[in-house]
Amino acid sequence: MRTTFAGVSVRAAVVGTATAVALGLTGTTPAQAAYPSSYGVKGIDTSRWNHSSAINWNSVAASGQKFVFHKASQSTGWVDPYFNQDFKASAAAGLMNSGYHFYAEGTGSAQADHFIRTLRTAGYTGKAAGQLPPVIDLEHHNGACPAYATTTHISTFINKIKSSFGVAPIVYTSKWFVDDCLKGNGSVFSTTPLWQPRYQSGSNEPAALPGANRSWSFWQHSETGSVSGISGNVDLNVYRGTLTQLRAMANIGTGTTPAPAPLPSWPVLKYGATGVDVRALQYLLNARGHATTVDSSYGPATQSQVTAFQRANGLAADGITGPATWSKLIVTVQSGATGSAVKAVQTELNSKGYSLTVDGSFGPATLSAVKSFQSSKGLAVDGSVGPATWQTLVGS
Repeated sequence: MRTTFAGVSVRAAVVGTATAVALGLTGTTPAQAAYPSSYGVKGIDTSRWNHSSAINWNSVAASGQKFVFHKASQSTGWVDPYFNQDFKASAAAGLMNSGYHFYAEGTGSAQADHFIRTLRTAGYTGKAAGQLPPVIDLEHHNGACPAYATTTHISTFINKIKSSFGVAPIVYTSKWFVDDCLKGNGSVFSTTPLWQPRYQSGSNEPAALPGANRSWSFWQHSETGSVSGISGNVDLNVYRGTLTQLRAMANIGTGTTPAPAPLPSWPVLKYGATGVDVRALQYLLNARGHATTVDSSYGPATQSQVTAFQRANGLAADGITGPATWSKLIVTVQSGATGSAVKAVQTELNSKGYSLTVDGSFGPATLSAVKSFQSSKGLAVDGSVGPATWQTLVGS
């Protein structure tokens, strides 16, 4: 696979896997070497470089490929121009899929935020049937280790993906990267599925990552493959598990409905607090008729309005916004609604990685973001911001 940024063309790759427990992939010693052809579940990865002509995704699926990873983003602002269309078209053809981020310029946090926004814009939730976990592609960039390729920054990236989509990202990397960029310590990958490259002929599998205590689940074994429906060379991959295991990883289960996740706790806000939740609180006070300056700071004026609201609603008038006050304060809003309560929703969604204009109008963009958020958190996807969605928005 190739990736490009600021006019520079470099090699890139992606990774995919089922859980280590399900496949028994813990331990630093790989299983006995086998040829890629001995693995039955095959897939590809693509980027803009595979678009010398239009891709026929139905032909790709008919050729026996089961999964595909699409390049989504790079650094903190670049988006692959074909990602949105390829992500939707490959899914429509029946391929399990996801997007990957090429880790280059920017902090781990900033790169994760950009990747999350890019995925959500394409409709990725991490929960829909057929969607594999997101991928972080870690390799040398322009012949050197990325500036923020450190355990701390990579851990931040991984944790942001987990928080946003409820699943650990797949990590594409190599022993060379771990040795050179992470000083031989791959322990940050001890809980993430691994996808590793090795292109030479023969049965030698990818080298184990020092400190990761797990082996590969996806093997990128060629960058010069040929697949029906795509012109030119294609990266080829195999999956180390069964098709049933891969389908489970892509949210295609046996029909058993999991129990809903418990709702997060309401935050407790009081005098001196600052931040997004305070801003949402101030919008909600305005929606309830208690005029409050929206400045994200829980100062005397906000405390006074909270106390007044509590008295008016039969609550303990202590000026502290806890669960009982939140429950009375929230306003159920849905498509077509306008006003300060909608601004509160938009503010909270933006803090979760969405990019909405805080205009107080519950239009198509806000509806799409609400549904995406609900899906990612295992809530009923109805587009209406009621008590459960409010509590998850503010409490998570």
